[in-house]
Amino acid sequence: MIALVGLLGISLFIVLLARNKSIMPAAFIIVILLIPLCLGIPLKDISQYVADGIASTATLGIMAAFAILFFTLMNKVGVFDTIVGGITSKIGNHIYPVLLATMLVSICSHLDGQAPSTILVTIPALYPFYKKLKIRPVVLTFILSSVVGIWSFLPWGSVTLTNSVVMGVDVLEIWQELLPSLLCMTGVLALALLGTAYTEKKRIAAGLNDGLSYDSMFQSSGEPLPERTKKLLPFNVILTVAVLMLLFLNIVNTAVVFMAGYTIAILVNYRTMKEQMGHFSENSSTALMICLAMILGGVFGNVLNQSGVLNAMITALVSVFPASWSRYLLTIFGALSYPLGCFLGLTAYSFGVTPVINGVAGTFGFSTLQSVCALAPGYSMSLMVCPIMPSTHLMLGVAGISLKEHVRYSFVRLFLLALIFLAITILLGNVPL
Repeated sequence: MIALVGLLGISLFIVLLARNKSIMPAAFIIVILLIPLCLGIPLKDISQYVADGIASTATLGIMAAFAILFFTLMNKVGVFDTIVGGITSKIGNHIYPVLLATMLVSICSHLDGQAPSTILVTIPALYPFYKKLKIRPVVLTFILSSVVGIWSFLPWGSVTLTNSVVMGVDVLEIWQELLPSLLCMTGVLALALLGTAYTEKKRIAAGLNDGLSYDSMFQSSGEPLPERTKKLLPFNVILTVAVLMLLFLNIVNTAVVFMAGYTIAILVNYRTMKEQMGHFSENSSTALMICLAMILGGVFGNVLNQSGVLNAMITALVSVFPASWSRYLLTIFGALSYPLGCFLGLTAYSFGVTPVINGVAGTFGFSTLQSVCALAPGYSMSLMVCPIMPSTHLMLGVAGISLKEHVRYSFVRLFLLALIFLAITILLGNVPL
């Protein structure tokens, strides 16, 4: 009975998000309250579950909010423009350098861990080269999707943060464990683009790309940076490098690093309170939504755990999962995480499915970190092909292509990359086989 209530509650959560019936915070709150109430748990106990969940994830939520504010500010004042401009200026008229530059620019612009900034930097910078050389725009969206899938494992990336909340693993543990796999996957993508470049070259030579339509909806303001902002560029670059170094060295609490970094950045770059409030107001809604996702996700997991629902669901699933398959449990679910991620989306899959799979894996002797390494690569690669993810539609709108075109070209290719990602984590010993 308890397992059934949990399953129905999680299913409701997934449906609310998948069918766009509710915003994310409301969907969380509905199931957070509904599940324990249906089990007859007193309101006093429910209140304690919620309070404990908030206490366990408040620091992570604040860190995520300040990380977004900091990197958004750094992007706006042109910190990444020099890197991006340097890469794009060396492209030339050859197809493979264009594709490789797309990958490198995407990686640089994804340093804030957020897909929207990656989209709004990469596509406008590279789109003119695709149009000039008659390369299909779906190739650009495929490369961008691949980079987002691979590099979302930064300590402040969406996949890492979500896994930290759901699985209770420190973000730097996930980052350090998956960094070798991430670097290997970047190399795999660079090699795969050789084949893509060859295919595009043949299509262009055969005239198959002659009738392509290039309808990017991106409208650049064309406004240069203010003179004062240009003068502050060296300081902003040094500040960004210092923040990144502190994060990688892990000698100061991550939340403190971003809080201090953002405070210094906004005070130096915006002198008046009006200017500071202007920047804060422009970006606070995104930061707040991410912060709420982290905190409410922690509350959701804590309610499932303390109410006994998670344990009941794990017991039920273990009873039907063949013991003879236990050795391959993480490999099986790791392979399925890409199609499940495409169907459910990051939030629904992460908070609704992975805790149960992790619990079952734990009964067979797998660690939580091993579960993360097995499950996360698949649904990370699905982020930018999932039709219910807002970033997917932002990317398609900016690139001027349809969801059908993108899915037709990218779905199988991203699935293959997800399987290669899983295979690399197995070969490197992150996931036992």
